[in-house]
Amino acid sequence: MKRPAVRVMVVVDFPPSSGPLGFQIIEADEQATFPAKVSYELRGIVPYSYKVVAQLIDLADPEAAATKLPLGGYTDFCSLLDPGQGWVLVSKDAPATGVDFMLFDNAGTEDPCNASTSICPQPGKASMNLTVQSSTAATAADRLIFALFTTFPSTTPARTRIVPGAQVTFPQTLLDNAVAPGSYGAIYVCLDVGGNSGTGLCSAEDAFLLATPLPRMDFPAGKIVNLVVDLDAHTTSTQGVDEPSALGCP
Repeated sequence: MKRPAVRVMVVVDFPPSSGPLGFQIIEADEQATFPAKVSYELRGIVPYSYKVVAQLIDLADPEAAATKLPLGGYTDFCSLLDPGQGWVLVSKDAPATGVDFMLFDNAGTEDPCNASTSICPQPGKASMNLTVQSSTAATAADRLIFALFTTFPSTTPARTRIVPGAQVTFPQTLLDNAVAPGSYGAIYVCLDVGGNSGTGLCSAEDAFLLATPLPRMDFPAGKIVNLVVDLDAHTTSTQGVDEPSALGCP
């Protein structure tokens, strides 16, 4: 980067549906510990619950693809994406402190929290075992995007996963062992060719599926739900529900 900087933003949701409510840009020559450790302070924020996100950017190249720049959020990338976690409460009584997190490559997708390999449900949660099929060969420039929605249309997914293209080989398995029990109305899976769709929906150049199946998809607590998405046939199906003990879970 010719002119590296860290941009810290306060938003009401993530991916953001509107502009930041507050932000700060810290350039390399402003702090001696840049970029290994950067301190930030955001003032004048209206009391509310927010998501806090930061990205390493190049002020000399404002058109750089956001999906290729390091990114992170409080408390980690997964909490940033989860609508039930990662909130920072700003009040008028005292400063919000300790809002610390790390930035990871490829728009945060390299955060270890985003690479769950356990199929065993977390306490009080359900697990999703999703197989994505496609005849398209993924490249390192692509991204595989998954989102599960309680209702649709909605700007806030209940569960999200982003896999860098270099880690995608079809059929691709996605595991999520922290799905809140309940029924879900929509599923979205996209191979974002070139990783250029940002936070919006994929386009005609991509391989994607947005389905609102009936009946709705049920995720019972303490169970493992098996799903298959075929990006070529544009279909999604439930392939049964397993007991965790049958798959070696305690």
